[in-house]
Amino acid sequence: MKRRNFLLAPMVLITAPAWANATATDQDLQSNTIVHIVNFWLKENISAQDKKDFVGFFEELRKIETIKTLNYGVPAPTNARPVVDNSFDYTLIVTFKDLNDITVYETHPIHLKAIEKYQHLWTKVMVKDTSIIK
Repeated sequence: MKRRNFLLAPMVLITAPAWANATATDQDLQSNTIVHIVNFWLKENISAQDKKDFVGFFEELRKIETIKTLNYGVPAPTNARPVVDNSFDYTLIVTFKDLNDITVYETHPIHLKAIEKYQHLWTKVMVKDTSIIK
């Protein structure tokens, strides 16, 4: 092996996982994957600590075995436009392999218990479920 190739070989091995991860993300969203997006509007009179503690709701849901991915966040400070709604406090984005897995989630004891525990903090919840068709 030439010296140059000998020195480059370890670099290829080190960076190969990064190449693999870039394509693995695309493969997670197969046809029939369900993307579950939930916006939450919290009560105005709750404390700053209650608002901060609300993320515990999402972390409890993370324990449900049929969830593929779970992410949550707050409105992004994007430019104001007529089509942008940043009036919510939190968004939850969860993916499921298929309709069977979201059906398990919807009635899962962890999900129902988390709703019971945290629902006193919100005034409105809006769910948008999408089935990937790519």
